[in-house]
Amino acid sequence: MPVPKRSIPTPGSCHLRLLGLPLFLLLAVTPLLAKTDPPIRIPLEPMGYQQLSSEFLLAGSSMLTLHYVDDRHLLITFTVHRLLSRLPDEPEDDLDRHVDALLLELPTGHILARTSWRLHDHGQYLWSLGHGRFLLRIRDNLTTFAPLINLPTGEPFHESPFLSTDHRRIAALLLSPDANLLVVETVKRTPPVPRPKTPLFGPTPPPLPPDDSADPTPVQINFYRLSAASDASAEVRPRTAGVVRSRAAGNIATTTAGYLVILEEGRQHWAFDFDSYAGKTTELAPFDSTCRPSPYLVSGSEFIALGCRSGNAKQVVGGFNMRGDEMWEQNLFGDYIAPSFVFAPSSGRFVLSRILVRSSAVADQPFSSDEISGQSVVVYQTGSGKQILHAECSPVERAGQNFALSPNGLGLAVVHADAIEVYNLPPLTAKEQADVKLAEASAPPDNDAPVHFAGAQQSSSDEEIESATQPPVPSSPSAADNLSSNAPQAVSPDSSATVSDDPQPVTSSTPAGDPSPAQPRKPPTLYTLPTDQPHSPPPDDQPK
Repeated sequence: MPVPKRSIPTPGSCHLRLLGLPLFLLLAVTPLLAKTDPPIRIPLEPMGYQQLSSEFLLAGSSMLTLHYVDDRHLLITFTVHRLLSRLPDEPEDDLDRHVDALLLELPTGHILARTSWRLHDHGQYLWSLGHGRFLLRIRDNLTTFAPLINLPTGEPFHESPFLSTDHRRIAALLLSPDANLLVVETVKRTPPVPRPKTPLFGPTPPPLPPDDSADPTPVQINFYRLSAASDASAEVRPRTAGVVRSRAAGNIATTTAGYLVILEEGRQHWAFDFDSYAGKTTELAPFDSTCRPSPYLVSGSEFIALGCRSGNAKQVVGGFNMRGDEMWEQNLFGDYIAPSFVFAPSSGRFVLSRILVRSSAVADQPFSSDEISGQSVVVYQTGSGKQILHAECSPVERAGQNFALSPNGLGLAVVHADAIEVYNLPPLTAKEQADVKLAEASAPPDNDAPVHFAGAQQSSSDEEIESATQPPVPSSPSAADNLSSNAPQAVSPDSSATVSDDPQPVTSSTPAGDPSPAQPRKPPTLYTLPTDQPHSPPPDDQPK
Protein backbone atom coordinates (compact mmCIF):
# COMPACT_ATOMS: atom_id res chain seq x y z
CA MET A 1 0.00 0.00 0.00
CA PRO A 2 1.29 3.53 -0.69
CA VAL A 3 2.86 5.36 2.19
CA PRO A 4 3.81 9.04 2.51
CA LYS A 5 7.34 9.78 1.47
CA ARG A 6 9.83 10.27 4.25
CA SER A 7 13.45 11.19 4.04
CA ILE A 8 16.05 8.60 4.96
CA PRO A 9 18.01 9.59 8.09
CA THR A 10 21.49 10.84 7.35
CA PRO A 11 23.93 7.91 7.73
CA GLY A 12 26.20 8.05 10.70
CA SER A 13 28.65 5.76 12.32
CA CYS A 14 27.45 2.36 13.52
CA HIS A 15 26.59 2.55 17.17
CA LEU A 16 25.95 0.15 20.00
CA ARG A 17 22.54 -0.21 21.58
CA LEU A 18 21.30 -2.00 24.64
CA LEU A 19 18.20 -3.61 23.22
CA GLY A 20 14.84 -3.76 24.95
CA LEU A 21 15.66 -1.14 27.63
CA PRO A 22 13.30 1.75 28.44
CA LEU A 23 14.43 5.24 27.55
CA PHE A 24 15.26 6.22 31.12
CA LEU A 25 17.56 3.20 31.44
CA LEU A 26 19.30 4.08 28.18
CA LEU A 27 19.94 7.56 29.54
CA ALA A 28 21.26 6.07 32.75
CA VAL A 29 23.85 3.92 30.98
CA THR A 30 25.06 6.61 28.56
CA PRO A 31 28.36 7.10 30.49
CA LEU A 32 28.99 3.35 30.20
CA LEU A 33 28.49 3.43 26.43
CA ALA A 34 30.96 6.29 26.18
CA LYS A 35 33.66 4.02 27.63
CA THR A 36 33.09 1.34 24.98
CA ASP A 37 35.90 1.09 22.47
CA PRO A 38 34.78 2.63 19.16
CA PRO A 39 34.83 0.41 16.09
CA ILE A 40 37.74 0.34 13.69
CA ARG A 41 36.77 2.32 10.57
CA ILE A 42 38.26 1.41 7.21
CA PRO A 43 37.15 3.90 4.49
CA LEU A 44 35.98 2.33 1.23
CA GLU A 45 36.71 5.22 -1.14
CA PRO A 46 40.52 4.62 -1.27
CA MET A 47 39.77 1.04 -2.39
CA GLY A 48 37.95 2.29 -5.50
CA TYR A 49 34.48 1.73 -4.06
CA GLN A 50 31.72 3.48 -6.03
CA GLN A 51 28.20 4.33 -4.91
CA LEU A 52 25.78 1.49 -5.66
CA SER A 53 22.29 1.81 -7.12
CA SER A 54 19.60 1.55 -4.44
CA GLU A 55 17.27 0.19 -7.14
CA PHE A 56 19.43 -2.91 -7.56
CA LEU A 57 20.22 -3.25 -3.85
CA LEU A 58 16.57 -3.19 -2.79
CA ALA A 59 15.54 -5.54 -5.60
CA GLY A 60 17.79 -8.27 -4.18
CA SER A 61 20.78 -7.92 -6.49
CA SER A 62 24.09 -8.96 -4.95
CA MET A 63 26.28 -5.88 -5.41
CA LEU A 64 28.53 -5.94 -2.32
CA THR A 65 29.84 -8.69 -0.02
CA LEU A 66 31.88 -8.78 3.17
CA HIS A 67 33.42 -11.93 4.70
CA TYR A 68 36.03 -12.84 7.26
CA VAL A 69 38.84 -14.95 5.78
CA ASP A 70 40.14 -15.65 9.27
CA ASP A 71 39.94 -13.68 12.50
CA ARG A 72 42.49 -11.12 11.24
CA HIS A 73 41.62 -10.72 7.55
CA LEU A 74 38.59 -9.58 5.56
CA LEU A 75 37.49 -10.17 1.97
CA ILE A 76 35.35 -7.41 0.47
CA THR A 77 33.89 -7.37 -3.04
CA PHE A 78 31.82 -4.70 -4.78
CA THR A 79 30.51 -3.83 -8.22
CA VAL A 80 32.50 -1.19 -10.12
CA HIS A 81 31.67 0.72 -13.30
CA ARG A 82 34.15 0.08 -16.11
CA LEU A 83 33.95 -0.33 -19.86
CA LEU A 84 32.96 -3.86 -20.84
CA SER A 85 34.43 -5.42 -23.96
CA ARG A 86 32.00 -7.27 -26.20
CA LEU A 87 32.09 -11.05 -25.90
CA PRO A 88 31.37 -13.36 -28.84
CA ASP A 89 28.08 -15.29 -28.68
CA GLU A 90 27.01 -13.44 -25.54
CA PRO A 91 23.38 -14.19 -24.56
CA GLU A 92 20.98 -11.30 -25.02
CA ASP A 93 19.75 -11.47 -21.44
CA ASP A 94 23.22 -11.13 -19.86
CA LEU A 95 23.69 -8.34 -17.31
CA ASP A 96 27.47 -8.06 -17.40
CA ARG A 97 29.40 -6.14 -14.75
CA HIS A 98 32.82 -5.99 -13.11
CA VAL A 99 33.28 -6.91 -9.46
CA ASP A 100 36.50 -6.09 -7.58
CA ALA A 101 37.69 -8.35 -4.73
CA LEU A 102 40.16 -7.17 -2.08
CA LEU A 103 41.95 -9.04 0.71
CA LEU A 104 42.35 -6.74 3.73
CA GLU A 105 44.50 -7.01 6.83
CA LEU A 106 43.06 -6.07 10.21
CA PRO A 107 43.19 -3.70 12.02
CA THR A 108 45.07 -1.52 9.49
CA GLY A 109 42.87 -2.16 6.47
CA HIS A 110 46.02 -2.68 4.39
CA ILE A 111 45.24 -4.20 0.96
CA LEU A 112 47.18 -7.45 0.60
CA ALA A 113 45.76 -8.57 -2.75
CA ARG A 114 43.23 -7.54 -5.35
CA THR A 115 41.50 -8.99 -8.40
CA SER A 116 38.50 -8.36 -10.67
CA TRP A 117 35.82 -10.71 -11.99
CA ARG A 118 33.41 -10.29 -14.88
CA LEU A 119 29.96 -11.52 -13.88
CA HIS A 120 26.94 -11.99 -16.14
CA ASP A 121 23.96 -11.53 -13.81
CA HIS A 122 22.95 -9.84 -10.57
CA GLY A 123 22.54 -12.96 -8.41
CA GLN A 124 24.66 -14.03 -5.45
CA TYR A 125 28.13 -14.98 -6.59
CA LEU A 126 30.18 -15.58 -3.44
CA TRP A 127 29.91 -17.96 -0.45
CA SER A 128 32.31 -18.66 2.41
CA LEU A 129 33.28 -22.33 2.78
CA GLY A 130 35.09 -21.67 6.07
CA HIS A 131 38.79 -21.99 6.90
CA GLY A 132 39.66 -19.18 4.47
CA ARG A 133 38.12 -20.85 1.41
CA PHE A 134 35.43 -19.37 -0.84
CA LEU A 135 33.03 -20.52 -3.54
CA LEU A 136 32.65 -18.33 -6.64
CA ARG A 137 29.81 -18.60 -9.17
CA ILE A 138 30.16 -17.21 -12.68
CA ARG A 139 27.07 -18.13 -14.66
CA ASP A 140 26.63 -21.84 -13.85
CA ASN A 141 30.27 -22.60 -13.24
CA LEU A 142 31.54 -22.91 -9.65
CA THR A 143 35.17 -22.55 -8.62
CA THR A 144 36.93 -22.24 -5.25
CA PHE A 145 39.78 -20.02 -4.10
CA ALA A 146 41.68 -19.39 -0.86
CA PRO A 147 43.28 -15.91 -0.93
CA LEU A 148 45.22 -16.11 2.32
CA ILE A 149 46.47 -19.67 1.80
CA ASN A 150 47.60 -18.83 -1.73
CA LEU A 151 49.03 -15.40 -0.86
CA PRO A 152 52.66 -16.68 -0.63
CA THR A 153 52.37 -18.16 -4.15
CA GLY A 154 51.76 -14.78 -5.73
CA GLU A 155 48.34 -15.92 -7.03
CA PRO A 156 46.02 -15.38 -4.04
CA PHE A 157 42.85 -15.53 -6.18
CA HIS A 158 43.81 -18.62 -8.15
CA GLU A 159 40.61 -20.53 -8.90
CA SER A 160 40.32 -24.31 -8.68
CA PRO A 161 37.58 -26.15 -10.64
CA PHE A 162 34.75 -27.31 -8.44
CA LEU A 163 31.32 -27.91 -10.05
CA SER A 164 29.80 -27.11 -13.40
CA THR A 165 26.58 -27.74 -15.27
CA ASP A 166 26.03 -27.63 -19.01
CA HIS A 167 22.30 -28.20 -19.31
CA ARG A 168 20.94 -26.72 -16.08
CA ARG A 169 20.79 -23.26 -14.53
CA ILE A 170 21.69 -22.74 -10.88
CA ALA A 171 18.66 -21.35 -9.04
CA ALA A 172 20.06 -21.36 -5.48
CA LEU A 173 23.04 -22.50 -3.41
CA LEU A 174 22.76 -23.34 0.29
CA LEU A 175 25.41 -24.27 2.86
CA SER A 176 25.08 -25.95 6.24
CA PRO A 177 26.17 -23.76 9.21
CA ASP A 178 29.60 -25.42 9.39
CA ALA A 179 29.88 -25.34 5.57
CA ASN A 180 30.51 -29.08 5.15
CA LEU A 181 27.32 -29.75 3.15
CA LEU A 182 26.50 -27.91 -0.06
CA VAL A 183 23.01 -27.89 -1.59
CA VAL A 184 22.77 -26.93 -5.28
CA GLU A 185 19.28 -26.28 -6.67
CA THR A 186 19.05 -26.20 -10.47
CA VAL A 187 16.45 -25.98 -13.22
CA LYS A 188 16.74 -26.83 -16.89
CA ARG A 189 18.27 -24.12 -18.99
CA THR A 190 15.67 -23.17 -21.58
CA PRO A 191 15.56 -20.32 -24.09
CA PRO A 192 13.10 -17.51 -23.31
CA VAL A 193 9.58 -18.08 -24.60
CA PRO A 194 9.10 -16.03 -27.79
CA ARG A 195 6.40 -13.40 -27.55
CA PRO A 196 3.84 -13.13 -30.34
CA LYS A 197 4.54 -10.20 -32.62
CA THR A 198 2.03 -7.36 -32.60
CA PRO A 199 0.86 -6.53 -36.15
CA LEU A 200 0.65 -2.99 -37.43
CA PHE A 201 -3.05 -3.47 -38.15
CA GLY A 202 -5.56 -5.72 -36.48
CA PRO A 203 -5.94 -7.13 -32.97
CA THR A 204 -2.99 -8.27 -30.86
CA PRO A 205 -2.66 -12.06 -31.01
CA PRO A 206 -3.43 -13.93 -27.77
CA PRO A 207 -0.51 -15.09 -25.60
CA LEU A 208 0.92 -18.50 -26.25
CA PRO A 209 -0.86 -21.28 -24.35
CA PRO A 210 0.97 -22.78 -21.35
CA ASP A 211 3.06 -25.86 -21.89
CA ASP A 212 1.02 -28.69 -20.35
CA SER A 213 3.95 -31.06 -20.72
CA ALA A 214 6.05 -29.12 -18.18
CA ASP A 215 7.89 -31.16 -15.57
CA PRO A 216 5.86 -31.15 -12.30
CA THR A 217 9.14 -31.27 -10.34
CA PRO A 218 11.45 -29.03 -12.37
CA VAL A 219 13.92 -28.28 -9.57
CA GLN A 220 16.75 -30.75 -9.08
CA ILE A 221 18.43 -30.51 -5.67
CA ASN A 222 21.95 -31.97 -5.52
CA PHE A 223 23.79 -32.53 -2.24
CA TYR A 224 27.57 -32.60 -1.80
CA ARG A 225 29.65 -33.31 1.28
CA LEU A 226 32.69 -31.03 1.35
CA SER A 227 36.18 -31.67 2.65
CA ALA A 228 39.70 -30.31 2.24
CA ALA A 229 42.91 -32.28 1.85
CA SER A 230 44.42 -30.47 4.86
CA ASP A 231 44.12 -27.21 6.77
CA ALA A 232 46.84 -25.72 4.56
CA SER A 233 45.24 -26.88 1.30
CA ALA A 234 43.33 -24.48 -0.92
CA GLU A 235 41.43 -27.35 -2.56
CA VAL A 236 37.89 -28.22 -1.51
CA ARG A 237 36.62 -31.60 -2.63
CA PRO A 238 32.91 -32.29 -3.19
CA ARG A 239 31.53 -35.80 -2.72
CA THR A 240 28.20 -36.53 -4.32
CA ALA A 241 25.69 -37.34 -1.58
CA GLY A 242 22.30 -37.48 -3.27
CA VAL A 243 19.62 -35.61 -5.18
CA VAL A 244 15.86 -35.08 -4.86
CA ARG A 245 13.30 -33.41 -7.08
CA SER A 246 11.04 -30.50 -6.09
CA ARG A 247 8.37 -28.26 -7.56
CA ALA A 248 10.22 -25.11 -6.47
CA ALA A 249 13.50 -23.94 -5.00
CA GLY A 250 13.63 -23.20 -1.27
CA ASN A 251 15.69 -23.29 1.91
CA ILE A 252 16.30 -26.68 3.53
CA ALA A 253 17.57 -26.90 7.11
CA THR A 254 20.08 -29.72 6.74
CA THR A 255 23.52 -30.91 7.83
CA THR A 256 25.71 -33.87 6.91
CA ALA A 257 23.89 -35.83 9.63
CA GLY A 258 20.24 -35.17 8.67
CA TYR A 259 17.57 -32.54 8.32
CA LEU A 260 14.80 -30.72 10.16
CA VAL A 261 11.15 -31.29 9.34
CA ILE A 262 8.10 -29.28 10.42
CA LEU A 263 4.94 -31.05 11.53
CA GLU A 264 1.56 -29.40 12.07
CA GLU A 265 -0.22 -30.71 15.16
CA GLY A 266 -3.28 -28.45 15.00
CA ARG A 267 -4.50 -25.45 16.99
CA GLN A 268 -1.51 -23.34 16.01
CA HIS A 269 0.83 -25.94 17.48
CA TRP A 270 3.87 -27.16 15.55
CA ALA A 271 6.51 -29.79 16.15
CA PHE A 272 10.04 -30.28 14.86
CA ASP A 273 11.80 -33.56 14.11
CA PHE A 274 15.40 -34.20 13.17
CA ASP A 275 15.62 -37.08 10.71
CA SER A 276 19.06 -38.64 10.36
CA TYR A 277 20.10 -39.94 6.95
CA ALA A 278 21.05 -43.10 8.82
CA GLY A 279 17.36 -43.68 9.63
CA LYS A 280 16.94 -42.30 13.17
CA THR A 281 14.24 -39.75 14.05
CA THR A 282 14.60 -37.42 17.05
CA GLU A 283 11.52 -35.58 18.28
CA LEU A 284 12.34 -32.01 19.32
CA ALA A 285 10.59 -29.28 21.29
CA PRO A 286 7.22 -27.96 20.04
CA PHE A 287 6.59 -24.38 18.99
CA ASP A 288 3.36 -22.36 19.18
CA SER A 289 2.81 -20.13 16.17
CA THR A 290 -0.19 -18.84 14.22
CA CYS A 291 1.76 -19.35 10.98
CA ARG A 292 4.04 -22.09 9.70
CA PRO A 293 7.40 -21.51 11.43
CA SER A 294 10.67 -21.09 9.56
CA PRO A 295 13.60 -22.99 11.16
CA TYR A 296 17.26 -22.18 10.45
CA LEU A 297 20.14 -24.31 11.70
CA VAL A 298 22.83 -22.16 13.34
CA SER A 299 25.11 -25.09 14.24
CA GLY A 300 25.12 -28.86 14.03
CA SER A 301 23.00 -29.13 17.18
CA GLU A 302 21.06 -25.86 17.50
CA PHE A 303 18.53 -23.98 15.43
CA ILE A 304 16.29 -20.96 15.67
CA ALA A 305 12.72 -20.66 14.41
CA LEU A 306 10.78 -17.59 13.31
CA GLY A 307 7.07 -17.71 14.11
CA CYS A 308 3.96 -15.58 14.58
CA ARG A 309 2.01 -14.42 17.64
CA SER A 310 -0.99 -13.52 15.49
CA GLY A 311 -1.59 -13.38 11.78
CA ASN A 312 1.33 -14.12 9.46
CA ALA A 313 3.92 -11.57 10.60
CA LYS A 314 6.95 -13.41 11.98
CA GLN A 315 7.55 -11.42 15.15
CA VAL A 316 8.74 -14.28 17.38
CA VAL A 317 12.15 -15.96 17.42
CA GLY A 318 12.96 -19.02 19.50
CA GLY A 319 16.13 -21.00 20.12
CA PHE A 320 16.12 -24.83 20.12
CA ASN A 321 18.62 -27.65 20.53
CA MET A 322 18.84 -31.31 19.54
CA ARG A 323 18.29 -32.41 23.15
CA GLY A 324 14.62 -31.48 22.74
CA ASP A 325 14.69 -28.13 24.57
CA GLU A 326 13.34 -24.74 23.59
CA MET A 327 16.13 -22.70 25.15
CA TRP A 328 14.54 -19.24 24.83
CA GLU A 329 11.93 -17.19 23.03
CA GLN A 330 11.63 -13.45 22.43
CA ASN A 331 9.82 -10.91 20.28
CA LEU A 332 11.05 -9.13 17.17
CA PHE A 333 9.76 -5.59 16.90
CA GLY A 334 8.92 -3.76 13.70
CA ASP A 335 7.88 -4.90 10.23
CA TYR A 336 10.71 -6.37 8.20
CA ILE A 337 11.69 -8.38 5.14
CA ALA A 338 14.71 -10.39 4.00
CA PRO A 339 16.01 -12.03 7.20
CA SER A 340 19.56 -13.27 6.68
CA PHE A 341 22.13 -14.95 8.91
CA VAL A 342 25.80 -15.61 9.49
CA PHE A 343 27.11 -18.14 12.00
CA ALA A 344 30.12 -18.80 14.22
CA PRO A 345 29.31 -22.26 15.66
CA SER A 346 32.60 -22.54 17.56
CA SER A 347 31.55 -19.60 19.77
CA GLY A 348 27.82 -20.40 19.90
CA ARG A 349 26.97 -17.09 18.22
CA PHE A 350 25.01 -16.01 15.16
CA VAL A 351 23.93 -12.76 13.52
CA LEU A 352 20.42 -11.93 12.34
CA SER A 353 19.94 -9.13 9.81
CA ARG A 354 16.52 -7.67 8.99
CA ILE A 355 15.49 -5.01 6.48
CA LEU A 356 13.09 -2.80 8.46
CA VAL A 357 10.14 -1.38 6.54
CA ARG A 358 7.73 1.38 7.47
CA SER A 359 4.59 -0.65 6.82
CA SER A 360 3.54 -4.26 6.34
CA ALA A 361 4.74 -5.49 2.99
CA VAL A 362 4.79 -8.53 0.76
CA ALA A 363 8.24 -10.09 0.87
CA ASP A 364 8.68 -10.78 -2.83
CA GLN A 365 7.52 -7.36 -4.05
CA PRO A 366 9.89 -4.55 -5.10
CA PHE A 367 10.52 -1.69 -2.68
CA SER A 368 11.63 1.90 -2.93
CA SER A 369 14.04 3.58 -0.54
CA ASP A 370 11.15 5.63 0.88
CA GLU A 371 9.63 2.42 2.29
CA ILE A 372 12.84 1.27 4.03
CA SER A 373 13.80 2.54 7.49
CA GLY A 374 17.12 0.70 7.81
CA GLN A 375 18.96 -2.60 8.09
CA SER A 376 19.28 -3.94 11.63
CA VAL A 377 22.09 -6.38 12.49
CA VAL A 378 22.06 -8.12 15.90
CA VAL A 379 24.59 -10.58 17.34
CA TYR A 380 23.03 -13.31 19.52
CA GLN A 381 24.39 -15.89 21.92
CA THR A 382 22.64 -19.03 20.72
CA GLY A 383 22.41 -20.85 24.07
CA SER A 384 20.75 -17.99 25.97
CA GLY A 385 19.32 -15.67 23.33
CA LYS A 386 21.34 -12.82 24.79
CA GLN A 387 21.69 -9.92 22.37
CA ILE A 388 25.34 -8.97 22.42
CA LEU A 389 25.52 -6.06 19.98
CA HIS A 390 23.27 -4.11 17.62
CA ALA A 391 24.62 -2.30 14.56
CA GLU A 392 23.16 -0.84 11.40
CA CYS A 393 24.28 -1.17 7.78
CA SER A 394 24.18 1.26 4.89
CA PRO A 395 23.60 1.07 2.07
CA VAL A 396 20.77 -1.34 2.81
CA GLU A 397 21.27 -4.54 0.81
CA ARG A 398 18.31 -6.87 0.50
CA ALA A 399 20.55 -9.79 -0.45
CA GLY A 400 22.53 -9.40 2.79
CA GLN A 401 26.25 -10.18 2.86
CA ASN A 402 27.13 -6.60 3.85
CA PHE A 403 28.04 -7.82 7.36
CA ALA A 404 30.21 -10.63 8.69
CA LEU A 405 30.98 -12.47 11.95
CA SER A 406 34.52 -13.63 12.61
CA PRO A 407 35.10 -17.41 12.84
CA ASN A 408 35.88 -17.14 16.57
CA GLY A 409 32.75 -15.04 17.17
CA LEU A 410 34.73 -12.18 18.68
CA GLY A 411 34.47 -9.69 15.82
CA LEU A 412 31.64 -8.16 13.80
CA ALA A 413 32.27 -6.26 10.56
CA VAL A 414 29.57 -4.19 8.83
CA VAL A 415 29.51 -1.87 5.83
CA HIS A 416 28.17 1.48 6.96
CA ALA A 417 28.49 5.09 5.79
CA ASP A 418 31.06 4.30 3.07
CA ALA A 419 33.33 2.44 5.46
CA ILE A 420 33.90 -0.98 6.97
CA GLU A 421 33.34 -0.82 10.72
CA VAL A 422 34.82 -3.61 12.82
CA TYR A 423 33.62 -4.21 16.38
CA ASN A 424 35.37 -6.23 19.04
CA LEU A 425 32.81 -8.45 20.80
CA PRO A 426 33.13 -9.54 24.44
CA PRO A 427 34.78 -12.92 25.11
CA LEU A 428 32.64 -15.88 26.11
CA THR A 429 31.85 -16.28 29.78
CA ALA A 430 32.53 -19.56 31.56
CA LYS A 431 28.83 -20.42 31.29
CA GLU A 432 28.80 -19.69 27.55
CA GLN A 433 31.89 -21.82 27.02
CA ALA A 434 30.19 -24.69 28.84
CA ASP A 435 27.08 -24.22 26.66
CA VAL A 436 29.19 -24.45 23.50
CA LYS A 437 30.84 -27.68 24.68
CA LEU A 438 27.46 -29.18 25.56
CA ALA A 439 26.09 -28.21 22.15
CA GLU A 440 29.04 -29.80 20.37
CA ALA A 441 28.62 -33.01 22.38
CA SER A 442 24.89 -33.24 21.60
CA ALA A 443 25.22 -32.79 17.84
CA PRO A 444 23.87 -35.76 15.84
CA PRO A 445 26.83 -37.75 14.48
CA ASP A 446 27.78 -37.27 10.85
CA ASN A 447 27.18 -40.17 8.53
CA ASP A 448 27.95 -41.08 4.93
CA ALA A 449 24.46 -42.35 4.15
CA PRO A 450 22.97 -41.06 0.88
CA VAL A 451 20.86 -37.94 1.35
CA HIS A 452 17.16 -38.75 1.06
CA PHE A 453 13.93 -37.46 2.57
CA ALA A 454 12.03 -40.55 3.60
CA GLY A 455 9.13 -38.71 5.25
CA ALA A 456 8.49 -36.20 2.47
CA GLN A 457 5.14 -36.39 0.68
CA GLN A 458 3.11 -34.29 -1.71
CA SER A 459 1.09 -31.48 -0.16
CA SER A 460 -2.49 -32.16 0.82
CA SER A 461 -5.28 -30.14 -0.74
CA ASP A 462 -5.56 -27.61 2.10
CA GLU A 463 -1.81 -27.12 2.05
CA GLU A 464 -2.00 -26.41 -1.67
CA ILE A 465 -4.07 -23.37 -0.81
CA GLU A 466 -1.05 -21.95 1.02
CA SER A 467 1.24 -22.43 -1.98
CA ALA A 468 1.19 -18.71 -2.74
CA THR A 469 3.07 -17.99 0.49
CA GLN A 470 5.00 -21.20 1.06
CA PRO A 471 7.36 -23.16 -1.20
CA PRO A 472 6.20 -26.67 -2.13
CA VAL A 473 7.68 -29.67 -0.38
CA PRO A 474 9.93 -32.09 -2.28
CA SER A 475 8.32 -34.96 -4.09
CA SER A 476 7.74 -38.29 -2.42
CA PRO A 477 10.70 -40.68 -1.97
CA SER A 478 9.46 -42.98 -4.71
CA ALA A 479 9.90 -40.11 -7.17
CA ALA A 480 13.18 -38.89 -5.70
CA ASP A 481 16.46 -39.24 -7.51
CA ASN A 482 19.98 -39.93 -6.26
CA LEU A 483 23.33 -39.40 -7.91
CA SER A 484 24.42 -42.85 -6.79
CA SER A 485 22.69 -45.66 -4.98
CA ASN A 486 26.03 -46.52 -3.39
CA ALA A 487 28.13 -44.54 -0.94
CA PRO A 488 29.14 -41.07 -2.15
CA GLN A 489 32.25 -41.07 -4.32
CA ALA A 490 35.11 -38.61 -4.10
CA VAL A 491 35.71 -36.19 -6.95
CA SER A 492 39.23 -35.96 -8.31
CA PRO A 493 40.82 -32.74 -7.04
CA ASP A 494 42.25 -31.89 -10.45
CA SER A 495 38.91 -31.99 -12.26
CA SER A 496 35.53 -30.36 -11.78
CA ALA A 497 32.41 -32.29 -10.95
CA THR A 498 29.31 -31.96 -13.09
CA VAL A 499 25.71 -31.65 -11.93
CA SER A 500 24.14 -34.70 -13.51
CA ASP A 501 21.07 -34.28 -15.69
CA ASP A 502 20.14 -37.97 -15.64
CA PRO A 503 20.51 -39.29 -12.07
CA GLN A 504 19.59 -42.79 -11.05
CA PRO A 505 16.56 -43.41 -8.83
CA VAL A 506 17.17 -43.92 -5.14
CA THR A 507 15.86 -46.78 -3.05
CA SER A 508 13.87 -45.29 -0.20
CA SER A 509 14.24 -46.57 3.33
CA THR A 510 11.38 -47.02 5.80
CA PRO A 511 9.67 -43.64 6.27
CA ALA A 512 10.80 -41.84 9.40
CA GLY A 513 8.46 -40.07 11.79
CA ASP A 514 5.38 -42.22 11.12
CA PRO A 515 2.23 -40.75 12.66
CA SER A 516 0.94 -42.19 15.88
CA PRO A 517 -2.47 -43.88 15.56
CA ALA A 518 -3.81 -41.86 18.51
CA GLN A 519 -2.50 -38.48 17.32
CA PRO A 520 -1.92 -38.51 13.55
CA ARG A 521 0.56 -35.98 12.29
CA LYS A 522 0.30 -34.16 9.01
CA PRO A 523 3.05 -34.78 6.44
CA PRO A 524 6.30 -33.01 7.33
CA THR A 525 7.58 -30.03 5.42
CA LEU A 526 11.26 -29.66 4.56
CA TYR A 527 11.28 -26.09 3.36
CA THR A 528 11.21 -22.84 5.26
CA LEU A 529 9.06 -19.95 4.11
CA PRO A 530 10.14 -18.25 0.88
CA THR A 531 10.64 -14.84 2.52
CA ASP A 532 13.63 -13.44 0.61
CA GLN A 533 15.96 -16.42 0.79
CA PRO A 534 18.81 -15.40 3.11
CA HIS A 535 21.50 -17.37 1.31
CA SER A 536 20.92 -16.96 -2.40
CA PRO A 537 18.57 -14.96 -4.62
CA PRO A 538 18.07 -16.44 -8.09
CA PRO A 539 20.90 -15.65 -10.52
CA ASP A 540 18.59 -13.75 -12.85
CA ASP A 541 17.25 -11.51 -10.07
CA GLN A 542 17.09 -7.89 -11.24
CA PRO A 543 14.98 -4.79 -10.76
CA LYS A 544 11.63 -4.92 -12.47
